[in-house]
Amino acid sequence: MTRVFSAPTRTAAWLAASEYLLGNGETLNVILDIESPGVDGGAANRVRTLIDAFYQSEDAYAIHTVAETIFPGWEYRLHGLKGVYERYPAQYAFFKKGDSSWGRYAYRMIHRIDSVGNVVNPLDRMIRKMKWANSKRGIAFRACYELGILDGAYELPLYDGGSDGGRLEGAPCLTHLSFKLVEGKVHLTALYRNHDYRYKVPGNLLGLARLQACVANETGAALGTLVVHSTRAFVDKRKGKRPFAALVAEVSRELAPNH
Repeated sequence: MTRVFSAPTRTAAWLAASEYLLGNGETLNVILDIESPGVDGGAANRVRTLIDAFYQSEDAYAIHTVAETIFPGWEYRLHGLKGVYERYPAQYAFFKKGDSSWGRYAYRMIHRIDSVGNVVNPLDRMIRKMKWANSKRGIAFRACYELGILDGAYELPLYDGGSDGGRLEGAPCLTHLSFKLVEGKVHLTALYRNHDYRYKVPGNLLGLARLQACVANETGAALGTLVVHSTRAFVDKRKGKRPFAALVAEVSRELAPNH
């Protein structure tokens, strides 16, 4: 059964889904429907401090670190899109030294090899098309870009059948990003094949929101909604369920209206 959690902010959506998963266990097709992904409410800083402290106690990556694997927001803030395209690949080469894993989502978005061996930048190509569509010369197409999982004007497929198809584990969890330009707003839907709500989702949501904000900024559009579809949602329990449950309860208290 599909479970949909609609919320105004990223943290509120994550919290609602996490509470459900703690009570019901692994679930198929959990959908987070986030109205305003660019803001996270007045308690954002306190909640982020709580979550990052929890991650540090469990020797896990901080929220910002996870977010940067999806989109190098720090590089974009300092050097713009040109910095993302030109500086991040060199940084990625450093990250990859001694690493035999599949890589980073951010790199796959800006560096792919096409069928004839040419290097292409899917993110740049998509932004250019959306920018044209949002200009006075463009045509206000809304959702006519669903041409298929591997080809579409506003589609960013991250799963690579050639390199990822043989992996039984350790393959990319984020498989597809679908952007929509509707009434001057950029909306984003992200598809995850496997999604850990304990260690990954808060950082994933931040990274997706930063990417979405970049696309909106570069195309001259406003920020729309963010929808995340976790086809398999779970809570990592290797270090026990109780510590994560305590964190979720603490975050819930921070977000309570009368806190």
